[in-house]
Amino acid sequence: MKRPFLLVAATLLAAAMPALADPTPEHAASCVAALESEAAALAQQFRDGNTQIEPELVRRVQEGFAFIGVAYKQGLRGEEADRMLRDAEKAQESLPPAELAARQAACRGEGSQLLANANVIERAFVNRAAQRRVDKLKRAG
Repeated sequence: MKRPFLLVAATLLAAAMPALADPTPEHAASCVAALESEAAALAQQFRDGNTQIEPELVRRVQEGFAFIGVAYKQGLRGEEADRMLRDAEKAQESLPPAELAARQAACRGEGSQLLANANVIERAFVNRAAQRRVDKLKRAG
């Protein structure tokens, strides 16, 4: 008798808990900008000879692409997406280093959660796109 009660209680609890809302396109752009700046710094370390950093670089780019995927599913495309990212990058330039670091940490966590919530097809898309981006970052100079 206890099992059905626990199952019903768990189901009711899960239904009562709010689902994680997808980030707004503006928030996604802000996080992509923050994570891209972090990825650029990691890529420079890689190019300077610290090849052990590659798994962290891949994770950072994947987290950024998770935000891009959500914005894409929300209908954000082309020029509008580019404009939002440019605006986010410009706004980020005036952030104090501590605030930027806090934003990057928060976005890393959110990006990881977005990836964890993604289905297999979405994760495959993110991983493929991220690996192409990482390959370019490793060669850039």
